[in-house]
Amino acid sequence: MVNERSTLSQNIGRGLTVNTLKYIAILAMVIDHIAYAFVSSGTALSIVLHFIGRTTGPIMFFSAVEGYHHTRNIRKYILRLTIFAIVSWFPFLYFRYGGNFSNMEFMRPNVIYTILLGVLSIHIRRNTHIKNPIIKTFLILMLIIFCRPADWGCTGVIIIIVFDYFYGNFKQQAFAYCLIVLLNMQVLTMLTQPFFDLCYDHVFYIDTEFYLYSIEQVGAFIPIILLSFYNGKHGTKTKFSKWFFYVFYPFHLLVLGFLQTL
Repeated sequence: MVNERSTLSQNIGRGLTVNTLKYIAILAMVIDHIAYAFVSSGTALSIVLHFIGRTTGPIMFFSAVEGYHHTRNIRKYILRLTIFAIVSWFPFLYFRYGGNFSNMEFMRPNVIYTILLGVLSIHIRRNTHIKNPIIKTFLILMLIIFCRPADWGCTGVIIIIVFDYFYGNFKQQAFAYCLIVLLNMQVLTMLTQPFFDLCYDHVFYIDTEFYLYSIEQVGAFIPIILLSFYNGKHGTKTKFSKWFFYVFYPFHLLVLGFLQTL
């Protein structure tokens, strides 16, 4: 199958590597988390920052799929995700609850946990030792359920599965991803709800609070634009590029959590 991303990247220049996409995602993540910690929800600034922040998850999910297909040792890759999902568990809670230990709910896993379950899902789907499709579906469904309370939750795992299912065909990946954003992130509801009210209640009503939240979700379309520039390359392979995200993620959560206590 022809990789359509490669053709597109040739038309626009050298394109973006996985490393570059990750750095963009990390910047968007920091912006999103700063907004979560220090900017009042519902304000114009908050909406703009969270809009940008929706870039992070999908790019990291896409990178995880690329990592799965290019890693030399899938067991080490899964082990690495497992270790840092555990390492990042407390920092994420510390950040999420503003350093307030009394209000913490420990069943709130981080996005690395979501990525881990997503990678396990595609590993099960591609596992030749499990022949029965019903068993595969059941196992993947269990992983999706276990991811329900995590950052990005079920949606994150489904995005990873979709990116893997259409791996090598960016148009199919993009189409399926956009459907997920429309159907599972309230974007379609935002567009259709006023007309539903008009048909059944005879009132064209726009719920401002709901629209403000939904506009933030529209930012989830940004990643697919960036991913269209992916050139199929990893970028310079160094220990820094390999470990930076894993280390930076829990570290910046601890810093932001501490700053919230001040």
